[in-house]
Amino acid sequence: MIGEVHMRQIHCHSGLAGAIGALVVLCLGLTLAPLAQAQEGETRERSARSEASLSTRVGQRLLDLMEAEAEGHWQIAHDGYRDLLRLDGLTPYEQAAILKMLGRARYELDDTSGAIAAWQQAVELDALPDEDANVLRINAGQLLLGEGEYRDGVELIEAALTRGTPLSGDLALRLAQGYGQLQDYRTGLRYGRIAFEAAEEPGRQHFSILLFFYQQMDLVPQQTELMGQMITRWPDEKSYWTSYASLLARSGREQDAFEVNRILYLNGMLETSTELVRLAQYYSYYEYPFGGAEIMEREFNAGRIDPTPENYQLLANLWRQAREWDRALPVLRRIATLTGAGPDYEKLGEALYQAGDFSEAEAMFVQAINQGGLDRPGDTWNLVGTVRVETDDLEGAIAAFEEALAWDYSRAGAQGWISFVEQKIAIGLQGERMQDQVNIEACELEIERMRRSPPMGEDEVDSEGIRIFPRMDDLCRTYFDQYGQLHPEYDRA
Repeated sequence: MIGEVHMRQIHCHSGLAGAIGALVVLCLGLTLAPLAQAQEGETRERSARSEASLSTRVGQRLLDLMEAEAEGHWQIAHDGYRDLLRLDGLTPYEQAAILKMLGRARYELDDTSGAIAAWQQAVELDALPDEDANVLRINAGQLLLGEGEYRDGVELIEAALTRGTPLSGDLALRLAQGYGQLQDYRTGLRYGRIAFEAAEEPGRQHFSILLFFYQQMDLVPQQTELMGQMITRWPDEKSYWTSYASLLARSGREQDAFEVNRILYLNGMLETSTELVRLAQYYSYYEYPFGGAEIMEREFNAGRIDPTPENYQLLANLWRQAREWDRALPVLRRIATLTGAGPDYEKLGEALYQAGDFSEAEAMFVQAINQGGLDRPGDTWNLVGTVRVETDDLEGAIAAFEEALAWDYSRAGAQGWISFVEQKIAIGLQGERMQDQVNIEACELEIERMRRSPPMGEDEVDSEGIRIFPRMDDLCRTYFDQYGQLHPEYDRA
């Protein structure tokens, strides 16, 4: 008596995988077409139909061996089929029938290559009805696909289709897999679409195989549309969202890609340091550095962004772009301490300058020059000069600008600054002279007034009786001696 034929799944040796995260390895299970019926009545009816083509000795022995199969004695059945094939005088049909059953026994004994060989031999005898031969072609074809023999596998299945086997969604999916491995992407895509459309509700493998072909053929719009359907179907799949964002960016829809990444972050689906840093960079790209800096600062504090100099550099740059100098300063100090690099001291100096701390800014610019490694040291010398102008160290500023004259790229700016500072010095000196003149004239009037008044005491006459002016105020003492004579350096003559 024949027991119900059970179905098993054969894992493929290598699946189809795309380069983007959403494409999963596709391993299609192998479902063998039944070689015998489950119920006793059906078995005996089938045997009766075969009597016309099988001799008594073969037919009876097959029934016995099928009873052994029903009890799970596959090795006994296998050996029996091998013995039957050694009989003399077998017709081609009998040989094909025995090979068909032998292949099934080998399959159940995990002898995949033996099963394939038996079924192929049975088909090559050309003695089985087309329907039975097609079942063997499909079974052998699926096993060949599982063994990595993709060309032979698809050819056997295609042969069955040519001889009348209907193209089911399952077969279309297997053919799509096979042609994908053969890198015949156009044919594979055709079968992948048939499988997708035939499915009552397409599953992940249907989406994945289509996505694979779209990727291999660089059909970015089709990939994007399909991935949009996938995130709608499986909204909790992070890899689908990240792949969708990548495809949007490739399609020139960077703003949409940014929004997708924001959704991922708000839903707690961005977890790695790389993902969080990439989101912050998106904020910078879309001219919202403040938002990116806030995210980075929050995630640094939470320990989810790696505390590398590069990541601190990005945070500092975001605060600088947002012109949040006070918030950039502690980060820039940390970076300069970590790296000791000239460019990092230069950035710290810039932030200090913007925050109005000119003295420390000058020190950091000088430190940057001393540390070296600057791309444009001439520009840094100009920054030193600029800060010195702010602190009214005009002579020091000129000295810094003169250093910048050594480079072509900074020479014009330095010359302009030198001219400006020299003019500023000249104007300052002229102003000082004018102020001196005003003060001298006022003091002369005051001294003349005192001179016309009689001395008020002995302290207003020196030992020789000459009039002196001890009560002259401090301002006038700057310009005149005690006798009311103008100091030589202020002599108008």
